[in-house]
Amino acid sequence: MRRIKAISCVPWVLGLCSACSADWPQRLGYHVLQNAGQLQCQKAMANDCERRQSYDAYQREREQLQ
Repeated sequence: MRRIKAISCVPWVLGLCSACSADWPQRLGYHVLQNAGQLQCQKAMANDCERRQSYDAYQREREQLQ
């Protein structure tokens, strides 16, 4: 019975994964690096830690440069 339930969940999982955008690895990497930079700035107790731009703003800027 459990095996049937597990097998019936496979299409749902595949559907959810395919619904994700193709740029999720780049988006995730961007956010990881931005958060690491922010933490490093905060650890240094700097008062001028700049606000990081969003991934979407970053992508728009890159597209304008090309």
